[in-house]
Amino acid sequence: MTRSFRKLAVRSQRFRIRFRQKVAAVGVGDDTLMLLISILIGTATGIFAHVFFFLIEIARRFAYGEGSYGGMFGGRAWMLIVLPTVGALLVGFITRYFAREAKGHGVPEVMDALYRGGGEIRPRVASAKAVASALTIGSGGSAGTEGPIIQIGAAIGSAIGHHLHIRRRQRGIVVACGVSAGIAAIFNAPIAGVLFALEIFLRDFSFRTFSPVVFSSVIGCSVMHVLSGEDAAIFEVQALRHGGYEFIPVELPLFLILGILCALGAVLFIRALYFTEDLTDLIRFPEPLKPALGAVGLGVLGVLHMLGTSSDQMPAFFGNGYPAIQAILGSELCQMTVTGLVMLFFLKLVATCLTLGSGGSGGVFAPSLLLGAALGGAFGVALAKMGVIHSSSAPAYALVGSAALVAGTTHAPLTAIVILYEITRAPVVILPVMFAAIIATSGAQLMLRDSIYTLKLRRRGVRIGTVTDLTILRRITVEDVETLTPQFVHPEDPLQRVIDLAGETGAIDFVVVDEQGVYQGMLTGHDVHTALLQPEAVLLLVVGELVRAGVPTISPDETLDVVLDRFARNDVESLPVADVADTSHVEGLITRQAVMRRYQEELDSRTG
Repeated sequence: MTRSFRKLAVRSQRFRIRFRQKVAAVGVGDDTLMLLISILIGTATGIFAHVFFFLIEIARRFAYGEGSYGGMFGGRAWMLIVLPTVGALLVGFITRYFAREAKGHGVPEVMDALYRGGGEIRPRVASAKAVASALTIGSGGSAGTEGPIIQIGAAIGSAIGHHLHIRRRQRGIVVACGVSAGIAAIFNAPIAGVLFALEIFLRDFSFRTFSPVVFSSVIGCSVMHVLSGEDAAIFEVQALRHGGYEFIPVELPLFLILGILCALGAVLFIRALYFTEDLTDLIRFPEPLKPALGAVGLGVLGVLHMLGTSSDQMPAFFGNGYPAIQAILGSELCQMTVTGLVMLFFLKLVATCLTLGSGGSGGVFAPSLLLGAALGGAFGVALAKMGVIHSSSAPAYALVGSAALVAGTTHAPLTAIVILYEITRAPVVILPVMFAAIIATSGAQLMLRDSIYTLKLRRRGVRIGTVTDLTILRRITVEDVETLTPQFVHPEDPLQRVIDLAGETGAIDFVVVDEQGVYQGMLTGHDVHTALLQPEAVLLLVVGELVRAGVPTISPDETLDVVLDRFARNDVESLPVADVADTSHVEGLITRQAVMRRYQEELDSRTG
């Protein structure tokens, strides 16, 4: 077996070498190469998205039958506890022993890999996430497909990029290609797929980045069309599309109120989800079994709902919630009550927190859609009952609520606006959708600075900056910055020797190494200056008494956002640059001034 793996590794290496040689021989530039690779990523992600959708359908039909009645469920209330629990136990096993990254809604893990891991995602994450999320959603867990397909597409993009030896500065682009293709394929929303990848992940709308992401999105969506044989909007809103609603400017105050309500709902959802995650972490229970705790809670909630409503149907807050969203966006909304819709909002919120907060696998996009539809629908029905609007206009408020709450949770209004248009194809509400989405995003940001994705990263110590600064800094590596020749001293050297060396060379900071040249730490000019304030001690001090042993080395392939963070954490003006193969051997010094000078040069080149 070991010999077979070695042969496979050798063949893979030969393929990569030949591939790079062929590319160089025909004169294909980096930009053209990225376009070709984006087509490959889009194709692979489109195929995987179809398989993922098929797995969800298989699991759902086995558990609940063709509609909402049948399968193993068969209208029996107690099966609402059994089915999600069995699914959660399998999910717990997969995430604990096969791929921990498959737990939760997945997007923060992709962002973390992009910002801190150089875009490296283990290939096994794609298959683990697909199976785990299919089990979660198919067994009734309250989650969506957006998070899983993003993680699946990102893993595919990362694997292809790694296999073809894509440069570090381009790894983020191949990951974004997988993300855009996944969103485009699973939601039949190619434009939203591009915007999601650029607005949330790369935060870079330059043409060099934009082009491959667009290619990948188009190919992924096209492959899904071919495999599924369909090209229709996910949600049919015939009443809105064919004269059932017409926006009038005097409604803007109403949509302003709806936007504020959705901002409150979005923040409540984010807070509740992370509270559930924290609570789950505090519970002393075997890690693989924790998703089952949430599933039992979800099942009990479902049983109580069935008993309270005397229904034998699967509760609307189970699964991805698409049937409930379709009902709210259609003529059925007129038969619903404000109380019932508000109850659905809170039931879906609790169900999603129980499912994902306990360690289930799935996305937050579909739950956000249903939460927004329920909140907007309740608002629309209330207005209709008060005679403010006609009852046929209420579904428009539900649709606007969906977009606004998605925008409030993701802090990505542009993506929310476009994706709601693409999954409904209802242009008549585009103006109120745009207005309410901005209101919801602004309100949510005032109450909570982080989105449902970035809050987890901030809690891990990963800071998400602006488009201009971090995008540029992540594209420049230490190799692109001018470095200084280091001046080496030893721990046993007297401080006077350092002073003499500084006078001879003009060096400010010194690299401390032992007799074998192994890095020991830094002696900074600030520390030398502090020692000089006591002249009588200079003759007695040695370098080992002043060395900062905790100053880390950096690698030539690290990006400048990482370097600046190291500068800030260690409060130094110079950092040692180590050999890639041997981090204990220092080859140069990089200064804070050199980093900022290189950053300014890049800014000037982009604006000049």
